[in-house]
Amino acid sequence: MRKIILLLIATVYLSAGQYDKVKITPEMSYIYVYHKGKAVKVHRIQDIKHKLTGEYAKIYRPGRDIQPIKVHPKVDSIAEIELLHFMKDKGNTGKGILVDLRTKEMYKKESIPSAVSIPFKVKDNPEKMAKVMKIFGAVVANDGSWDMRNAMEIVFYCNGLWCDKPPRFIEIFLELGYPADKIAFYRGGFQMWKILGFTTVTNK
Repeated sequence: MRKIILLLIATVYLSAGQYDKVKITPEMSYIYVYHKGKAVKVHRIQDIKHKLTGEYAKIYRPGRDIQPIKVHPKVDSIAEIELLHFMKDKGNTGKGILVDLRTKEMYKKESIPSAVSIPFKVKDNPEKMAKVMKIFGAVVANDGSWDMRNAMEIVFYCNGLWCDKPPRFIEIFLELGYPADKIAFYRGGFQMWKILGFTTVTNK
């Protein structure tokens, strides 16, 4: 029995050490989140010589402006550490949801673990928007308005700091009466997630 216990302890330490070269914070090497019913270990790429390539290595986006850090006085804009805490504390417990506003094709190819796909174009379809609101916990009241008392906390993200889809989508949600204190904007988006070497998943 003692040998088994020592082996288990050694395994835990070895597992932790595998992600200590490039840590998230001095105290955090990785977290676990649920993605489509499976546990996913989220950490940073440990290869210190790794370089970003492909679409998210670009710095120039024709016709795109950098988005402001604050999109609404009452809506929080967050970065990676806050997002990780949200994923672990809210997403894992069913109290919050991370929303990917990119196209379905981009989401299928690669996304942030635990994120669900709600393409930006959904905003133009009232029936789909109503379905989204209900998924997020909103209920239609007797007078036809939305009852938001049980609405979930949401974080919206898109391609990166230059993508205007989250600010525009957030504006629509606020117009529908969604509580501003239950909405957050991950401004860095998928590009910053990739730049920092975080775990991604495919969604076939």
